[in-house]
Amino acid sequence: MASDLQVKTSPRPQSRLALEVLVPAERCQQSYDKAVRKLCRTVRLPGFRPGRVPQAAVLQQLGTRQVWITALEQLLEDTAQEVLNDEDLALLGKLQLQDSFDALAQQFQPGESLTLNMEADVHPNATLRAYRDLEVDVQEASVEEALEEVLQQQRRSASTVVPLERTTAEMGDMAVIQFAMTPPDGPDEGAPPELDSRKLTVDLVEQNGTLPRLVPLIVGMTVGEAKAVPDEAGERENEGGNNSPAQQDVDQGDKMRDVTVTLCELKARQLPALDDAFAQKVSRFSTMAELKAALSRQLEVQVQKDNKESRQDALLDILCEDMEVDLPQSMVEQEMEVVMENYKDELRARGLDPDLKLNDTLLGELEKSTLEEAQRRLQRNLALETVAKAEQLTVADTELDERVRNLRKQLKAKQAGRLDPTKLRVFVKTGLLREKALAWLEEHNTFKVHAATVEAGEEMQSSTAPAGEPMESIHE
Repeated sequence: MASDLQVKTSPRPQSRLALEVLVPAERCQQSYDKAVRKLCRTVRLPGFRPGRVPQAAVLQQLGTRQVWITALEQLLEDTAQEVLNDEDLALLGKLQLQDSFDALAQQFQPGESLTLNMEADVHPNATLRAYRDLEVDVQEASVEEALEEVLQQQRRSASTVVPLERTTAEMGDMAVIQFAMTPPDGPDEGAPPELDSRKLTVDLVEQNGTLPRLVPLIVGMTVGEAKAVPDEAGERENEGGNNSPAQQDVDQGDKMRDVTVTLCELKARQLPALDDAFAQKVSRFSTMAELKAALSRQLEVQVQKDNKESRQDALLDILCEDMEVDLPQSMVEQEMEVVMENYKDELRARGLDPDLKLNDTLLGELEKSTLEEAQRRLQRNLALETVAKAEQLTVADTELDERVRNLRKQLKAKQAGRLDPTKLRVFVKTGLLREKALAWLEEHNTFKVHAATVEAGEEMQSSTAPAGEPMESIHE
């Protein structure tokens, strides 16, 4: 270490490093002298001008022990910062002092050396058993399947809705429901009987991405019938905190609220035929042949992208299954913050409150889901970094410079100005190495492709027709 500190290290489980730091006597004395000078400038005593209090008066007023404690606090802060900044140690997160402050205060003496026992996270070492010549099973969608899904979505959007004479709900129906949230002990005296009540129209389909939990509850109900919505965690269809924002809206609020659903009315969709008239209604094309051809061209690009991501996901899943690594807690916590911010951004994009209040069950599920996603992302990144290191992949300076420039252009001037140039280059270089490692893995492994069906038409539509993309020019 390029300082007067003497540091001994030893590895600990969970990618942690134990450090025994010997602080020399001279530094301890300097810390004490610095603390005394600072107190002489800041302490206010009657009869003395501010900033001109004699040392003897300060010691008499505060006591020698208090001055020593002040010196020790500053010494610990300065020492920890210097150790964290040592590039040779490459520590992550914060240093944790293993000795109690009281014990150190008893040991600290100006003019004598002091030993500090600390621990910190370090970058984990990942071990991959195999990463080349693997046979990877992967499911890939076809343009024809994607086209069928998009056309069915368009049929639903262009459908007409008619009331049903039948009074028992079946799959495929549209159910008009009223749900109400009330305290289990009933409302307060003088309060309305329902704390929160609203009407919703629910498509009773298996792939309902908005309120999946309500669909099996409503099927079989008769018009006018009311049912309580179960609140047990084991009865939730979306495990691991993956409830949709709309479902969270149903479940949000105090955990003591009861939710009741009443079936008010049943309706049915009448889907139009896929003919030329339909094409003219939903697009700028005159015939179905023209519409299908245009959609197929655009879907081909998206399907290729999705299938490429499917291959990469399947490959990385295999690598992570056989990878040995201890993820440090500080890395996990930092990645969890990133995952949570992404989740909130998705809520904002849907016009929902990212800070909505969740009951204890949903909050626990969300935290579990966030933890699992953070761990998955970290494992994948570490696997790619391990491959890049093993295969000695490199990034040319010209390529790195260009990527840094492009990144700065994407950021606002104020944001770009706050970035540390060195850390930015390290960040960009790491990302480029991961990209090269992923490309290398695709080239040196074999994919066994199976046909896959697009499971949710709504997801295909959102992925193939974002605002401003060519898909929007097709549909009026």
